[in-house]
Amino acid sequence: MDRDFVYLTGEVKTPSRFPLPFGKKATLADALFEQGGSQNMTANPARVYVLRGQQGSDRITAYNLNYRNATNLVLATKFEMRPNDVVFMSEQPITKWHRVVQQLVPSLLTSGATLATN
Repeated sequence: MDRDFVYLTGEVKTPSRFPLPFGKKATLADALFEQGGSQNMTANPARVYVLRGQQGSDRITAYNLNYRNATNLVLATKFEMRPNDVVFMSEQPITKWHRVVQQLVPSLLTSGATLATN
Protein backbone atom coordinates (compact mmCIF):
# COMPACT_ATOMS: atom_id res chain seq x y z
CA MET A 1 0.00 0.00 0.00
CA ASP A 2 1.39 3.41 -0.99
CA ARG A 3 1.80 6.09 1.65
CA ASP A 4 -0.14 9.37 1.38
CA PHE A 5 1.43 12.68 2.37
CA VAL A 6 0.58 16.26 3.25
CA TYR A 7 3.16 18.86 2.19
CA LEU A 8 4.28 21.72 4.45
CA THR A 9 5.93 24.81 3.01
CA GLY A 10 6.48 28.50 3.60
CA GLU A 11 7.48 29.77 7.02
CA VAL A 12 7.33 26.39 8.76
CA LYS A 13 10.30 25.23 10.82
CA THR A 14 11.02 22.37 8.47
CA PRO A 15 9.50 22.39 4.98
CA SER A 16 8.69 18.73 4.51
CA ARG A 17 6.07 16.15 3.84
CA PHE A 18 3.98 14.71 6.64
CA PRO A 19 3.02 11.04 6.24
CA LEU A 20 -0.65 10.43 6.82
CA PRO A 21 -1.09 7.51 9.21
CA PHE A 22 -2.48 4.30 7.70
CA GLY A 23 -6.12 3.80 8.64
CA LYS A 24 -6.22 6.83 10.94
CA LYS A 25 -7.17 10.46 10.55
CA ALA A 26 -4.68 13.30 10.84
CA THR A 27 -5.57 16.93 11.44
CA LEU A 28 -3.99 20.23 10.49
CA ALA A 29 -2.68 20.51 14.05
CA ASP A 30 -1.06 17.06 13.72
CA ALA A 31 0.69 18.05 10.49
CA LEU A 32 1.87 21.44 11.77
CA PHE A 33 3.11 20.41 15.17
CA GLU A 34 4.56 16.99 14.25
CA GLN A 35 6.87 18.80 11.85
CA GLY A 36 7.97 21.46 14.36
CA GLY A 37 5.44 24.24 13.85
CA SER A 38 6.24 27.67 12.48
CA GLN A 39 9.27 29.92 12.27
CA ASN A 40 8.55 32.13 15.27
CA MET A 41 10.29 35.25 13.95
CA THR A 42 9.11 35.19 10.35
CA ALA A 43 5.78 33.31 10.18
CA ASN A 44 2.44 35.06 10.06
CA PRO A 45 0.07 32.97 12.21
CA ALA A 46 -2.90 34.84 10.72
CA ARG A 47 -2.12 33.38 7.29
CA VAL A 48 -1.96 29.61 7.45
CA TYR A 49 -3.48 28.07 4.33
CA VAL A 50 -4.47 24.57 3.34
CA LEU A 51 -4.54 24.18 -0.45
CA ARG A 52 -6.60 21.26 -1.66
CA GLY A 53 -7.01 20.07 -5.23
CA GLN A 54 -10.36 18.67 -6.28
CA GLN A 55 -10.30 15.13 -7.64
CA GLY A 56 -10.60 15.07 -11.45
CA SER A 57 -10.43 18.85 -11.76
CA ASP A 58 -7.90 21.69 -12.00
CA ARG A 59 -9.77 23.55 -9.27
CA ILE A 60 -8.06 24.29 -5.97
CA THR A 61 -9.75 25.24 -2.73
CA ALA A 62 -7.83 27.37 -0.22
CA TYR A 63 -8.74 27.30 3.46
CA ASN A 64 -7.32 29.96 5.80
CA LEU A 65 -6.68 29.46 9.51
CA ASN A 66 -5.86 32.49 11.64
CA TYR A 67 -4.21 31.12 14.74
CA ARG A 68 -3.05 34.51 15.95
CA ASN A 69 -6.14 34.00 18.13
CA ALA A 70 -5.14 30.88 20.05
CA THR A 71 -8.72 29.70 20.39
CA ASN A 72 -8.71 29.09 16.62
CA LEU A 73 -6.17 26.32 17.21
CA VAL A 74 -9.14 24.21 18.27
CA LEU A 75 -10.26 24.40 14.63
CA ALA A 76 -6.87 23.02 13.57
CA THR A 77 -7.49 19.96 15.74
CA LYS A 78 -10.75 19.31 13.86
CA PHE A 79 -9.64 20.06 10.29
CA GLU A 80 -8.98 16.68 8.67
CA MET A 81 -6.08 16.48 6.24
CA ARG A 82 -6.39 14.64 2.94
CA PRO A 83 -3.72 13.13 0.70
CA ASN A 84 -1.71 15.74 -1.24
CA ASP A 85 -2.98 18.73 0.75
CA VAL A 86 -0.45 21.54 0.87
CA VAL A 87 -0.09 23.55 4.08
CA PHE A 88 1.41 26.96 3.39
CA MET A 89 2.36 29.39 6.14
CA SER A 90 2.87 32.93 4.89
CA GLU A 91 5.54 35.30 6.14
CA GLN A 92 5.09 38.51 8.12
CA PRO A 93 4.93 41.65 5.93
CA ILE A 94 8.16 42.90 7.54
CA THR A 95 9.84 39.62 6.57
CA LYS A 96 9.04 40.27 2.90
CA TRP A 97 10.55 43.76 3.19
CA HIS A 98 13.62 42.43 5.01
CA ARG A 99 14.25 39.87 2.25
CA VAL A 100 14.05 42.54 -0.44
CA VAL A 101 16.55 44.69 1.46
CA GLN A 102 18.86 41.69 1.93
CA GLN A 103 18.91 41.19 -1.83
CA LEU A 104 19.44 44.87 -2.63
CA VAL A 105 22.19 45.75 -0.14
CA PRO A 106 24.96 43.50 -1.56
CA SER A 107 24.39 44.85 -5.07
CA LEU A 108 24.36 48.45 -3.78
CA LEU A 109 27.62 47.84 -1.92
CA THR A 110 29.19 46.24 -4.99
CA SER A 111 28.04 49.16 -7.17
CA GLY A 112 29.46 51.66 -4.68
CA ALA A 113 32.80 49.84 -4.52
CA THR A 114 32.98 49.75 -8.33
CA LEU A 115 32.32 53.49 -8.54
CA ALA A 116 34.92 54.21 -5.86
CA THR A 117 37.65 52.31 -7.71
CA ASN A 118 36.98 53.96 -11.07
